[in-house]
Amino acid sequence: MASTKVEIPTIDFCNHQDLKPNTQLWESTKIKVFEALKEFGCFVAIYDKVPNDIKEAMFDTLKEVCDLPLSKLKEYREKPYHIHDKQIPSLPIHNSVRSADLLLPNSAETFANTFWPDGKEPNIWYA
Repeated sequence: MASTKVEIPTIDFCNHQDLKPNTQLWESTKIKVFEALKEFGCFVAIYDKVPNDIKEAMFDTLKEVCDLPLSKLKEYREKPYHIHDKQIPSLPIHNSVRSADLLLPNSAETFANTFWPDGKEPNIWYA
């Protein structure tokens, strides 16, 4: 049985100043983002203008999320990726966290409380 290699799409945002609504670059980038999210639920964003302190804060917080206790790892959702999913056979080195309803009022807070129920807020929110 042949295995297929899954490759997460990469989208370059380095020329963000040229990303203006209703331009060809805007439309093509928008389609790439939509297709990547639809197909994979994520994409690799290339953007070289994020300050190092913000990157460090983000990765420190991501380490916390990836080192969740067993009780959080066992949470089950009907759809993959809705809270935490570490077991995808086609992506063996994979760890994802997502909330499906971040556009709803209070959902970001509810999502954060899932991981930090003691009220400790991660540095990433302020980065």
